[in-house]
Amino acid sequence: MAESIDTDKHSAEGNAYRRALRMSSVSLGALAIVGTVVAGMVRGTPGVWGAVAGIGLASVGALVTQIAMVVGYRRDPNVFVSIVAGSWLAKMFVIVVGLLLLSDVSGLDRPSFGVVAMLGVVVTLGIDVFAVVKARVPYVIPMSKSKDS
Repeated sequence: MAESIDTDKHSAEGNAYRRALRMSSVSLGALAIVGTVVAGMVRGTPGVWGAVAGIGLASVGALVTQIAMVVGYRRDPNVFVSIVAGSWLAKMFVIVVGLLLLSDVSGLDRPSFGVVAMLGVVVTLGIDVFAVVKARVPYVIPMSKSKDS
């Protein structure tokens, strides 16, 4: 009995993580198209490059953690935390280095970059919250009744 409950929990949890990954990928793809077109129309070529850099930053920020969750959720809790924390640290390093490198790029429109990056982060954060709340993954697994009781 406990085995089937545990399997159901993992199934709901895995489905939530995979759903968030799919929804985020589609949303970031749509934002890449719309953001690049709008930034190009409003700010020209530098706007296009700013939007591309912004969507890249938002993608690294969102998808790396979601992929780590999908990869690690069935593993031992210590391994799971190591995977998620390690991916988070690596992601932060990449983002900081990327931002430092982008600060020297002259053909990049910073407002386009900022708007697209912020929209991407807010949208994917909303998707994460929605997917986890909708999954209704329990915090605890009820114990099965023993034969002695």
